[in-house]
Formats: sequence, C-alpha cells, structure tokens
Amino acid sequence: MIFSMEEIDSVTFIRLAPQRATAEIAREFKDFLFDLIENQNSSKIIMDLKMVEFMDSFFLGAIVSGLKKSRLAGGDVRLLNMQPSLLPIFKLMHLDEVFSIFEDESDARRSFSAA
Repeated sequence: MIFSMEEIDSVTFIRLAPQRATAEIAREFKDFLFDLIENQNSSKIIMDLKMVEFMDSFFLGAIVSGLKKSRLAGGDVRLLNMQPSLLPIFKLMHLDEVFSIFEDESDARRSFSAA
C-alpha cells in the first residue's frame, strides 16, 4: 500500500509509505487527494511523511494541488513527521511558510480546532 487513510475527529490522516515520493505515484496520489476532498468531504488533512526520505517536484506539486483544493473547500493540509532530508526542499521553495509542519500528531490535530 502506497498510502493509507483514517479519519479521527473529522480530520483525515494520510500516511505515506514510500521512501521515495516521485512522479511514478504523484498522479495517483493527487487523484486520491482530490477524491477525498471532492467526494468524501475530507478537507482537513494531515499528511504523515515519516517514511518519506525523498520527494521530487512532481510529488511536491501533487501536495500543493491538494492544499489548494482543500483550502477552496474550507479546509487545510498539515504536514507531520517531516524527515530532515525534505526540509531543505520546502525551505528553498518557501513551502515551509505555506504549510504548517508538525512533529507531534496531537498538536497537528489540535491545530484544526484552533484555526
């Protein structure tokens, strides 16, 4: 399974399993996100990146597209457990200013209540 999902207190957790998030799975992931937001009314999303050590621009684009779609639906996307190897990419693209990034799952979930 490339990614799994569970809903806890109206927040959808997506756990990504691949170590390398690349163009090969980016389209499938984007379609999965859009289906969640459009058809399952899941606009509050936390993506657990614990297993992801590398992310290419195609996969990054899929995440940004999901963020835009969720915000249009009144929600947001939070990132959880980002590996140190990914942070420079997010900083270079200034995406660390766009996404809320958390190390603690409870804090990420609570951030939706505080918003």
